[in-house]
Amino acid sequence: MSVPILSARAIVKSFGGRRWFGGAAPKRAVDAVDLDVHEGETLAIVGESGSGKSTLARILLGLARPTAGTVEYQGQRVESFTSADWATFRKAVQPVFQDPASSLNPRMRVESTLSHVLRRHKLATRDTLDAEIGSLLASVGLDAAQFRDRYPHQLSGGQQQRIAIARAMAVRPRLIIADEPLSSLDMSVQAQILDLLVSLKATRNLGLVLISHDLNVVDAISDRVIVMYLGRIVEAGPTRQVLGNPSNDYTRSLLAAKLVADPHIARARRRAVDDARASGPISPSNLQGAPQ
Repeated sequence: MSVPILSARAIVKSFGGRRWFGGAAPKRAVDAVDLDVHEGETLAIVGESGSGKSTLARILLGLARPTAGTVEYQGQRVESFTSADWATFRKAVQPVFQDPASSLNPRMRVESTLSHVLRRHKLATRDTLDAEIGSLLASVGLDAAQFRDRYPHQLSGGQQQRIAIARAMAVRPRLIIADEPLSSLDMSVQAQILDLLVSLKATRNLGLVLISHDLNVVDAISDRVIVMYLGRIVEAGPTRQVLGNPSNDYTRSLLAAKLVADPHIARARRRAVDDARASGPISPSNLQGAPQ
């Protein structure tokens, strides 16, 4: 298999805590996480709030440093990056955040948001800038004549997220890390944004790391899935295997909470989880990991 676009090895991230004068020990938000992301695949990371998903995403993006462990881009450790290496990495690995309104500059029109990126990375000249902006907006389903002069507050949530995705695509990335990109949108818009991400991934052979609470979305578009609990990976593998026949109690509890149309299936899942919990509560001591 080819070298992964992005890899993480033994990643640990601790916060707070002082061991002297009776202080509490540091808390591990991420604990010994390993993962690989390959070109053209979708890797989903799931788990309840507080499981360490977003902290892991920030580490993968280079926005936070791990307490221990290493992140590699195409086999090179990020801690050894030069300024030129970081510039390449920032273009190749792009984020899409949960709240598009907060990720857009409220004082910049759509045209300025996109043109700033294109000019900063020398991806368009003065003569080609308008055409590049029009092409980017068209790629996310927006009409340039209608939207290029609008400010973020003049856009709906779905339109804001489309602009955020267009901005990420402007630098022609190899990998997008999307942290709950659908959670702030209503159901109909979620479907549109999901279709957009799938289309862009297919046409441009992007890698995609999708962090999501929605197992229906994960089941629909991901190739592999990682399940996190209390900062640790407790199960990982091909999506059909993990979600279709989970080996871990925690994964089964997530599936039991998944919305399904058939109430008989929902009740059967809850009974299975209740039976699994009968021998004791879910805790780190009885969670078993799985190979990736």
